[in-house]
Amino acid sequence: MLRRNWEGDARHGLASQFLAYFEPDDGRTGRVRGLGLTWRNTIHQARARFRQRLPAGAEIISYGNVWGVPFFADLDRAPRRIGALHGASADMPDYIRHARGCLDGVICVSEPHRELAARLLPELTADRIGFLPNPAGRERVEIRQPPLAGRPLVIGYAGRLTRAEKRVDRLPLLARELDRLGLSYRLEILGDGPERASLERQFAGRANVILHGRHTGEAYWTVLRQWDVLVLVSDFEGMPVSLLEGLSVGVIPLFPRIGSGGDAYAARVRDDLLYPAGDLGAAARAAQALTRLSADELAALRRRGGEVVQPHLGDCDLAAMSAFVHHICELPRLSPARFPARSFHWADHCPFGLLRRLYPRGVWRGNRPLTRG
Repeated sequence: MLRRNWEGDARHGLASQFLAYFEPDDGRTGRVRGLGLTWRNTIHQARARFRQRLPAGAEIISYGNVWGVPFFADLDRAPRRIGALHGASADMPDYIRHARGCLDGVICVSEPHRELAARLLPELTADRIGFLPNPAGRERVEIRQPPLAGRPLVIGYAGRLTRAEKRVDRLPLLARELDRLGLSYRLEILGDGPERASLERQFAGRANVILHGRHTGEAYWTVLRQWDVLVLVSDFEGMPVSLLEGLSVGVIPLFPRIGSGGDAYAARVRDDLLYPAGDLGAAARAAQALTRLSADELAALRRRGGEVVQPHLGDCDLAAMSAFVHHICELPRLSPARFPARSFHWADHCPFGLLRRLYPRGVWRGNRPLTRG
């Protein structure tokens, strides 16, 4: 998604630059820089690198998921600050809450995000809380799936192979429930991450399970177009791009009810495609129900998915971000211009990896601003 911004922002009037906290700094001095942070680094070290590598002269700074606002905002020298809420986690409300008073606006990928921002950042009026439609990555809807009669139902998962939040450890449980129902299916897993080796061990010898690894570009779309169903088993999601990508090529969503932006999209295709979170038996039964539909009924579901994803086609995200940035720049400044000197605290000198375990709220400790505007 950052690559989309890198490639397309100029078409929409934004001269964007990028600073990635936990990516290496490979010496590039152009539009992309990295702080090269790891779990071993501290807030104190992060602040020093941020001060050195932040591009000068920015008119507005957007903080992804508002991470780092409490300990970077006093260094950024930004005339305006916004947060871009695009992910989800158990501690995300705390990150948002501790950015209070430091932002001029927030742009969100889902309605639940907008509601959360309005509740936790009451200083922001409705016109300062925007909507950013995650991109489906296609210019138009394209549906090619062959009839289901005489072949297995193809169920796919696309995303990071992690236990936290994505809960891919549930995929073997889903397969077990599908087996118990006697369903003829093929499960395809597209992505990479720390749980890949575990999944490979658990699915070893299963002819009807394929782990593709990570694909990009047309190779990714070639796999995705062959699926009938896209399943997510997460505990947390913002507005999953894989869901939108699947809808754009005729893949029917099977989605957990977790209060994310994706819930309503799955339900708009068909109510029972939204299954109770963590209930893999219910997910398997919903998949089985699809196999009992006629070819015309399945085609209608795919078309409905194509209608749902229409607002996410083309450059929707780039246009929305550009419009919001220009809008915030025209409004009076809310965010503080000056902060007091940061006081000493041991948490600033504790490695991120330990801080997360010992004192997670250490990353929310900020300075009270001296002035606003």
